[in-house]
Amino acid sequence: MARLPYLDKGASPAVDEAYAQVERLGRPVLNLYRMLANQPPALAAFLEMSRYVRDDSSLDPGLRELVILATAYELDQPYEVAHHTAAATRVGVPAAKIAATAGTGSASELSPAEACAVDFARRVANTRDCDDLLFRKLEVYFSPPQVIDLVVTTAWYHLCAVILSSLKVELEVPEK
Repeated sequence: MARLPYLDKGASPAVDEAYAQVERLGRPVLNLYRMLANQPPALAAFLEMSRYVRDDSSLDPGLRELVILATAYELDQPYEVAHHTAAATRVGVPAAKIAATAGTGSASELSPAEACAVDFARRVANTRDCDDLLFRKLEVYFSPPQVIDLVVTTAWYHLCAVILSSLKVELEVPEK
């Protein structure tokens, strides 16, 4: 059960403005946003960084989703797994690659660059760092801007994990 209330439209003018920002981004008002709306300026800041990670990053959208999924699985975040499995599917990531991030499929489904990025996400989820060998592998497959975006994306979903777990944000119930 969520530790704070989920706020709906109409809770306050600041909440309504934050939700308008969500809608301008083309996103539904998810429970994560409804929870963060308890502090509208925090939600606005969250949305700005989320917009960068999801819309302005130099990473290929499919690679980004694989990295997010690998992070979510390693950090045991079913909320993010559900949302980003759907996002990965929408951007054309094959089911076999999605399964590889969960450890239920074969890593051979991933390209060498994808496998390197997923390995990075998993390693960082467990140690908050990567060794020099793995970092050199990242530099083989990714430009410096892409390395930064890979690190930022992975770190962003660590932040999301803290928010989701600490506040006990629940996965949305599908509308009938």
